[in-house]
Amino acid sequence: MSHHYFAKSHIMKLIVLFVATFASILFCHAQHNITQLDTLLCELGRKDQHVRINLNNAVQNGKIDSIVIYAQEMELIDQTNQNHVKKILQRGVPDNLSIDAYKALFLIVDHADVKYQEQHFKHIKRLSANGHIANHDIATLKDRILMNKGRKQLYGTQTRAKHIVITTEDATPHITNYVWPVRNPRKLDIRRSKAGLGTMQQQATAHKHTGYDMVFDPTLSKRDILSLTSKDND
Repeated sequence: MSHHYFAKSHIMKLIVLFVATFASILFCHAQHNITQLDTLLCELGRKDQHVRINLNNAVQNGKIDSIVIYAQEMELIDQTNQNHVKKILQRGVPDNLSIDAYKALFLIVDHADVKYQEQHFKHIKRLSANGHIANHDIATLKDRILMNKGRKQLYGTQTRAKHIVITTEDATPHITNYVWPVRNPRKLDIRRSKAGLGTMQQQATAHKHTGYDMVFDPTLSKRDILSLTSKDND
C-alpha cells in the first residue's frame, strides 16, 4: 500500500507541475500577443495623426500640391487602419492595452465613413464603459455619426469648414469652421459638461489656437451652413 501511495503521489506532483508549466507557457504567449497588438495599434494611431498633421499644415499654408498628396496618403492610411481595426474589434479587445492603443482604436473608427462608424460604435462604447475610452470621445463619435447622416448633433463637437480663399500669393489662408446644428442649444453646455467636454467658448478658443475661427450660431440651419461652406460661396 505504501509503495502505491508514493507512486500515486509522485504522479500527481508531475501532473500539477505539467499543468503549471503549460499555464505559464499560455500566459507568456498571451502576453506576447497583447504586446504585439498594443504595438500595432500604437503604430496605426501614429500614422493616423501624422498624416493629418501634415495635411492640416498644408491647408493652413495654402500649399495646394501638398494638400492633394497628403489627402491621397490619408485615404490609403485610413483604409489600411480600418481593415486592421475591424478584425481586432470583431475578435474582442483585451483589457490590458495601453492608453495610446485604445485611443488609436477610437481615432480610426472616428475617422471612418458613417457606415463603418455605426457598425463599430457599440464596440467603442463598450470600451468606454470599461474605462478604456473617454466619455468625451464617445460624444465626439456620436456627433460625427449624426452629422454624417444629416441630423442635428448633441454636443456641438462637429464643424464644417468654409473653403479657403487666397487673394494674393503671400496671403495666409483664412479658415472658418461653422458648428453643425445642435439639438436644444440652450442646454448644450450642460450636455457637454456631463460628457467631459468644456464649454463652447472653450472649444472656440481651442480652434483659434490651431489656426481656425469657429462660428457657433444656433439660428443657422443645416441648409444655411451647407450654403456658407460650399465652393460656390467662396
